[in-house]
Amino acid sequence: MEQDDFTLMEEVKNDRETAFEALVRRYQRRLYRLAYGYLRNHEDALDAVQEALVKIYLARGAYRPSAHPFTWAARILANHCIDVLRHRRIRPTESLDAAQEEKEGQSTLHLVSREEPQQLRQERRELGRALNKAIFSLPRNQREIFMLRHFGEMRLEEIAAARGCALGTVKSSLHRAAAAIRNYLGACEPPIKYRVREGELS
Repeated sequence: MEQDDFTLMEEVKNDRETAFEALVRRYQRRLYRLAYGYLRNHEDALDAVQEALVKIYLARGAYRPSAHPFTWAARILANHCIDVLRHRRIRPTESLDAAQEEKEGQSTLHLVSREEPQQLRQERRELGRALNKAIFSLPRNQREIFMLRHFGEMRLEEIAAARGCALGTVKSSLHRAAAAIRNYLGACEPPIKYRVREGELS
């Protein structure tokens, strides 16, 4: 029977042989998606995950079970990704649609079909830039919940437990984020009409 995350993390803290490797196997896919959500580049996301895993390992003794192990690891990775973005001084360039395609199993190296018309590619890129600016304009708490939900693939109940808040708070944060994204896009020149799919935000 597979260990729960808290038990596994306790064994990582106690340096049990193979425990950290088991944690990496359990979280690496979700951490990659979280990193890709921030950086929008396959190689950069891979590098960020590897560098964050080193930080996670070195900080293992500081972990406290008041936070879910994935949320704790995800925050270390998110802070690293934000540092990378500050160093770049650019924002991500792909779209939420691209991230959704990745969730459905498509390669990050082929987010846009080679057969897609050039004009449609350009429209998708422009939408992607606007969407990501909208995401990064969200208040920190909303943005973190949004990223954990859509790129960390945490269930709403997991996010609520990890952050020590009510499930309703998580739901309302996601819906406020959706409204803020729509308002941001509507204020663009020209306004961008984009309906965030309900499945992305609940």
